[in-house]
Amino acid sequence: MEQKARVISSTELASEFRYSNPILDDDTAVVFISQSGETADTLAALRMCNEKGIDTFAIVNVLGSSLAKEAKVFLPTLAGKEISVATTKAYCSQVAVLSLLCLKKAMEENKLSREEKLAIENEIERLPLLMKKYIDQTSVEKIADTIQHHNHVFFLGRGLDYALSLEGSLKLKEISYIHSEAYAAGELKHGTISLIEKDTPVITCITNPDLVLKSISNTKEVETRGAKVFLLIREDLYSNLMDASAVILLPKVHDVLQGIVSILPYQLLAYTVAKKLGCDIDQPRNLAKSVTVE
Repeated sequence: MEQKARVISSTELASEFRYSNPILDDDTAVVFISQSGETADTLAALRMCNEKGIDTFAIVNVLGSSLAKEAKVFLPTLAGKEISVATTKAYCSQVAVLSLLCLKKAMEENKLSREEKLAIENEIERLPLLMKKYIDQTSVEKIADTIQHHNHVFFLGRGLDYALSLEGSLKLKEISYIHSEAYAAGELKHGTISLIEKDTPVITCITNPDLVLKSISNTKEVETRGAKVFLLIREDLYSNLMDASAVILLPKVHDVLQGIVSILPYQLLAYTVAKKLGCDIDQPRNLAKSVTVE
């Protein structure tokens, strides 16, 4: 939203939002994201905003859910019923809807031409074919073969790649029960790098051409400390000079949509590792599809 529409925005944890004394005025809109539409802390935050007269938007997958009914504007993701506790298709649909929302706002703010908006929308329609084409099962299997034997995995990324790393790390820990953490690559030297030792699996994501050199530099820092490095990188940014135990090439799409296609290898990796370990992929222990209590 900030990059394309130049509108000040921030992300908040629903569970923390009500207790942070947020600044909410007539010029504020709040977007709530939920697969089920029944998450307790998200609903509580929505109701607080409604009581204050704030414009509320809900991006929800389940039609007829409480969040969908109570928000002033409902934006359905239309991903279809998702059985597995660990969300995958709903996540991709949420990112797609958020992207369209940002494009709409960018046009209203005269920050995006109609032609560019149409080009991006046409690219959205191509995403399913691109995602099928770039499913690299061989490299995913190779990475999974290594990760399944470790108790700790680290994910690195800069900018939006850090957000991808957070989701990739969450998926892995949710269904394989392997401890994993995601870090902004530029923060490595502020403490995290002390945890890197010989053969520690580190997965780096690189999709931003402006951050390639810095991301590669961070990757080399963990590699020199013995880490086993795996690389997820946009195909046009890859060079044979980049050393990694395995490389997954990602398609180049408009930067607004990059996160949708780039998350797929992370989802497939978590699935593959969990399958190799004999874990219950659809119903991981201690988790529920909807968190209905705070």
